[in-house]
Amino acid sequence: FVWHDPQGSKPTDEVTIPEIEGYGTDEWTDWSWNSMLIEGSHCREIIDNVVDMAHFFYVHYSMPTYFKNVFEGHTATQFMISKPRADIDNGTNYDDPNSHLSSDASYHGPSYMIDRILNEVNGMTIETILINSHYPVSDNSFLLQYGAMVRKLPGLSEEENNGIGSQFITGLEIGFEQDIEIWKNKSPIDNPLLSEEDGPVYQLRRWYKQFYVDVEDVTEDMTARFEFEIDTTRALQSWDQEIAENLAKGAPASADA
Repeated sequence: FVWHDPQGSKPTDEVTIPEIEGYGTDEWTDWSWNSMLIEGSHCREIIDNVVDMAHFFYVHYSMPTYFKNVFEGHTATQFMISKPRADIDNGTNYDDPNSHLSSDASYHGPSYMIDRILNEVNGMTIETILINSHYPVSDNSFLLQYGAMVRKLPGLSEEENNGIGSQFITGLEIGFEQDIEIWKNKSPIDNPLLSEEDGPVYQLRRWYKQFYVDVEDVTEDMTARFEFEIDTTRALQSWDQEIAENLAKGAPASADA
């Protein structure tokens, strides 16, 4: 991995990015990989997604049933379980109404995230690894790089596995590109007014600040362990009502509508 410190310090073992088990073997499909220059936005706008539960419903058309954050040291993690919205047809295999997605996404440092995703769909468990990395180019632009690979299913041919992998990677890329459109048009607000379901935005930004100060200025509250689980009860009740109203108006709408 890349380590940069203007003060000249060397990386310690505790900041080493973990290896992805099985990478480079026949157990996984090939990586898909994309790069994009995002202008008019700072890297922090990506980091905010770690605590943003509501955007999964309104942007990615899924319903989080469990959502928790853990920040500690140089790592920030989002744990989520979700199901698809019944009123939206994304045109991908994620639209199986009985599917469930489990995601453990961890930033290792300020700019490298590994997201381990398990999707229970059509009686199969699909395991996917999503990588999201980015680095600043200027004060208001950054280079975004992201990719994914899927664990091959036993008993299927190489062609069948590649087909399944391609479907799931396409679904992930669609979701990621939905985020990109927001980042490209998002205005930074340093002290946003939050509701209870907005998550620990201020605590996340405090964690993130450690990467923008000299090491002697890193305070204990930037690196101390912090846990926060959102009670999804009220959000799910509201979303269920919204979905029911949409379905009463007609068939599921296309995500592009």
